[in-house]
Amino acid sequence: MALELHTVTLAGVAHNNPHYDPGWSGFFLALLGIAGCLVVFTGLAVTIALLRVDGRKSWGNYVIGPAILAIGLALTTVGFQLL
Repeated sequence: MALELHTVTLAGVAHNNPHYDPGWSGFFLALLGIAGCLVVFTGLAVTIALLRVDGRKSWGNYVIGPAILAIGLALTTVGFQLL
């Protein structure tokens, strides 16, 4: 007895369990969010410190701080997405 393609019926059943424990993922995402906040504060501090430097400023003085800030914002956004 050979099965033909048009005679096969596939069924999918989803069971939503309200008591499902996601494990450690929420904890690690919260840690990532907190670490992202620390990186944001570091980026702000570096930005302010480099703008206050006397003397000739290169392009790095204007780019490094905001780049660190953007990385921190990305980490914070990913870390706090589920909370």
